[in-house]
This record gives sequence, C-alpha cells and structure tokens, in this order.
Amino acid sequence: MNILIANDDGPEAYGLGLLQEAARMVYPEARIVTLVPRLGQGGQGLAITPLPAEALTVEQIAPDFYVCDGKPADLMYVGLGLSQRFLPQGQFDLVLPGVNHGHNVGMDVFHSGTVGMAMLASAFFGVRAMAFSQQIEYGATGLSTDAMFRTAAEYVPYFLTDVGRDESFVRNVNFPLFKPKGQRVCDVSMYSRFRPHLVVENRREHEDVAQLESGYITVSILRPMMVAGSE
Repeated sequence: MNILIANDDGPEAYGLGLLQEAARMVYPEARIVTLVPRLGQGGQGLAITPLPAEALTVEQIAPDFYVCDGKPADLMYVGLGLSQRFLPQGQFDLVLPGVNHGHNVGMDVFHSGTVGMAMLASAFFGVRAMAFSQQIEYGATGLSTDAMFRTAAEYVPYFLTDVGRDESFVRNVNFPLFKPKGQRVCDVSMYSRFRPHLVVENRREHEDVAQLESGYITVSILRPMMVAGSE
C-alpha cells in the first residue's frame, strides 16, 4: 500500500507528526509519503496556484517527506498527478489529510484545505481519502498542545484500521477537545463558525456542529461527484 499524508498547516505542525506516527503503526509495511505546503495555508479550500503542477517547487526535507511551494489543492495535483516523483512504481492508494489544527464542520468544510484535499483526491483522482481535524482552544491557559490533541492521538489509529475500500465518498472526522462521549455519524450543518449570524436557524442539534460542541467525535460522509473515469 502507498499512502500520501498531507496537511495545510505546514511541515512543523503537531497534528502532522501525530498522523505520521499513527499511519506507520497501523500500516508498518506501507510506503508512506508526506507532502505539505512549505508555509501554513489554512482556509484555502480548493484554491490553486495559477501554475502547472510540474512548475511548482518541491523540496525533499527528509526521507519520504516533501514540502511544496503551493496551496493544499496543489498538493493533490502534484502528489497524485505526478506520483512518479515520489513512488518508484504504482500509485497512491490512500490519502490522509490532517490532523488539522482546528475543527472543520458545518459550511466551513467548503473553505477547509484539509477537507478540500480529501474531496479532490476522491472526486478527481478516484483515491480513497479520510480527513482528520482536531478541535482546539486558541490561547487556552494551562492546556498544552499534547493535551489539546489527546483525543486525536488516541482515536486516529482506530479510524485508520477501517478506511474502507470505496473511493466514492470521503469521511470527514473531527475530534472534540476533551474526552469524547462517543462517536456520531452526522449530516453537515448549514452553519459557519466564521459567519455565525447567517442561517442561525439551520444549526440543528443532530448535525455535526452541535454534536462536536456536545463532546462527540463527528464523522460526516461527503459524497463528491466522481470525475475520474467518467464518460
């Protein structure tokens, strides 16, 4: 198996190291390649750099670890479209973006580089993908990074053991800040934490925003329209 790990937070991100470690533990025989933007690129959604993928600078900084001078979506066009740069043979079988520093639920999935990469991998390249994000509390006193990512550290391996074989949908997984009450498969709420005054009435209790705030791990099933191989 060939696995591509990516993020939109850059090469030093805590959540990236956590995901790399979990993937190596669950898939010890896999070829695991990491490709991330040189600088953090949060909130870019599916935006791309207006250059051919071949023209984007890619630098190897460690074995199977690369940085790219591009946006999150660029990473998919480079990593999946030009996989010969990173693999001696074959293609990537699984894309794992994350673990993002901050949750991606509700309408914010449309602005998320983390979720956008998973959607692009599935919809355009036909590759299985699962996106991971951790709810965090910026400026929290007495709460270390280790503590904020404790839920993700504990549960990411569990989700990696069940990535499924269907590339026609993406699982968007969000971990609550504190010990989870359980797991919920949720619809995406028509609510944005960045635009809370809009469609407030659409913030429903059974959907992902409210369930994450209530302390549940949320899994939303996103079904992008398949492009690769369509007639």
